[in-house]
Amino acid sequence: MQLQIEDYPGCLDAARILIAARVAGVAGPRLPAASRPQTLGQAFAVQQCTARLLRESGQDDIAAWKSALPSPEKTVVAPIYASTVAQAGNIPSRTQVVRIEPEIAFELARDLPARDAPYSRADIDAAIGGARLALEVLGCRYAAPEHASLPELLADHMFNAGLVLGPRLSTPDAAPASMTLTLSVDGAEIEQHAGIHPNDHPKAGLYWLANFLREQGLGLRAGEHVITGSYAGFLDVPANRDIAIAYGDLGTLNLRFTAA
Repeated sequence: MQLQIEDYPGCLDAARILIAARVAGVAGPRLPAASRPQTLGQAFAVQQCTARLLRESGQDDIAAWKSALPSPEKTVVAPIYASTVAQAGNIPSRTQVVRIEPEIAFELARDLPARDAPYSRADIDAAIGGARLALEVLGCRYAAPEHASLPELLADHMFNAGLVLGPRLSTPDAAPASMTLTLSVDGAEIEQHAGIHPNDHPKAGLYWLANFLREQGLGLRAGEHVITGSYAGFLDVPANRDIAIAYGDLGTLNLRFTAA
């Protein structure tokens, strides 16, 4: 699947509307028809315009990415901003129930900048400095996301509302294709999942992302994290309770979402 940045007249307005909704933390209506992206390329242009406006204003900058191998049904690629990346512990929440996805985050130790030649898997493996247990926090800036088009959802960063980083893995290669995930609340086991990575290979989305960004004249930077897909779909967990998610034998991520 070919995806290229496709600027369009309503791109800047769409980015400004989504930034305002992000700052307000309140879901709102769909983008106005005049600024609504019609293609995935236009949606990616909105993402990049959003990132540029946040960076130029000093409000935020890209600290991580979410990605997955594209399919005919869906393309998942979106930046995650520094203000929404947190270490596991007490995490502020605007809601009493938080939707999360358990993932592995790969951390880059060196840049993978734009260049003419494709990156091999060996090139990308050499740039990975580590990996961590992680949770993607989900949210949408549309009050009725079921009525939004796929380009609108991609423009809104495909439901990303943040990233929580937990314990480090022994090596990046320790990230498995499958593992048992156990969710506990206040010390009591609530549910187990036979976790399976959606692409079978946890690094697959990172391999794709590095070359996709390269083709757009963009790149990945040292220090950025990349998540590549949930091992258990989404989980809804309560705020103001102690949450623990055991990732097989890899370790346990402990945190507490705090809401007023």
